[in-house]
Parts: sequence; C-alpha cells; structure tokens
Amino acid sequence: MPPARRWTPATVPAESDLPVTPGDDEDAPAPQASPDAEASPGAEASRGAQASPDAEASPGAEASPDAEASPDAEASPGAEAGSRRRVAVAALLGAATVLLGSFGIWAVVSAHDLRAAAADANVALVDRATTRTVNREITSAVETIFSYNYADTARTRASAQRLLTGAAIRQYDRLFALVEQQAPKQKLVVTTKVTSIGVELLTGGRARVLVFANQQDTRAGTGAASYGGAMFAVTAVNQHGRWKIENIDTFTGT
Repeated sequence: MPPARRWTPATVPAESDLPVTPGDDEDAPAPQASPDAEASPGAEASRGAQASPDAEASPGAEASPDAEASPDAEASPGAEAGSRRRVAVAALLGAATVLLGSFGIWAVVSAHDLRAAAADANVALVDRATTRTVNREITSAVETIFSYNYADTARTRASAQRLLTGAAIRQYDRLFALVEQQAPKQKLVVTTKVTSIGVELLTGGRARVLVFANQQDTRAGTGAASYGGAMFAVTAVNQHGRWKIENIDTFTGT
C-alpha cells in the first residue's frame, strides 16, 4: 500500500503577481443600478423624510388662516350681541339719570313754591290779635289737660274732651289711660306750666304752635317732688270761635 500523501494548501499568488489584462477596468461595464433600487418606495420615502415639502413649507406651520384671522375670533355673533346690550344699558342709564335729575329739579322748585305760598299765607306775625288769642287759649288748654290729681283723674279727662278735637282725643286717651292706672298707686299730683309758646304758622282757622312746659310731680304724704321739662307742638283749629287742639306732636314719630 503506497504511503498517504499529505495535503497542503496550494499557494495563492499575490494580487500583484496576477497578470493584468489591458483594458479590463476600462472596458468593463459599470454596474447599472437596478430599477428597483433606483425608485424603491423605501428610498422615495427616505427622500421624502429628508426634504419633505410639507415639512419645509407647510401652510399650516407657516401661518394658519384660522389662527391668523378667524372670523369667529374677530367678531362672533355672541360678542356683537353683548356689545349691543351694553350700548342699550348705557343708553337706558343715561335716560334714567336725565329723568331723575329733572324730577329733582321739579321737586326743589315745587317745594320752594309751596314754602313761598305758605309764607305768603302765614299771618302769625301780621295778625297780632289772633296770634295772642291762639297763644292764650292753647296755653290754658295745655296746662289743664296735662295737670291732674290722683284723687280725681276723671275731672281732668272730662276737661280734655272739651279742649281737644279729632285725632288729639284718641292720642290723649291712650296717654291718660296710663295715668289713671299709675297715679292712684303712687299718689301723684302733677302740675304743668307753660314757660314758652309761639305760633309758628297761622293760616285762616288753623295754627301750628310750639310749646315748652315744665312739670312738677308731687307724691302725696311724702312731700317728695321732681321736676321735668317737655317740648312738643300742637295743631290748633278754630271751632265756633274757640281754639282747640286737633293734634299733638311729641317729635317721637308716633
């Protein structure tokens, strides 16, 4: 059996040792691009990603017409209606101001005319005789109806019915009801004296009279006395030649 031959790789000649055929590189046709490679959808998409017209100059990115000048943003129907309402409210307020101002002027003028008319009709300083009569009779009436003795309050009430008239009778009855309850318990004797009186207004058969009076309260059996002052106004009317008190104003709003 012949001995086995050992395999050794063949020596590969170096590239420089290979024979060069003239014109191989020049005449060899250049590899042509595959149509699929030239217009590959992926390549097209890649180019679109590199320089997309939408990305370079997108109308929406440059200046959106809706964002720049939206008709709704410029003048919406709701905004126009709100503006009209504000104008209407302003006009109404202006008209109300004018009316109130006119009414105020009218009221001032009317009040002045009434005061002027009342002043012209007031004869308190002109008709001295009537003024003295009013002062005298009202002084007597006030001192009578506001003076009483716990032992005989009925007498004072009867006198008041002759000196009062109209609403003054009801006013006095309410006040004197308390006197009739308290005076006998406390044994009160009250004396009223008018210290000052003046006719404020005198027109025809009516007069308004301001009264200042002092009251002395004495408790029977003890001799203890107290003093107090009072200021009020009365409206007096002439009935059958005699001045009677028609209303008592104590300036308390009641």
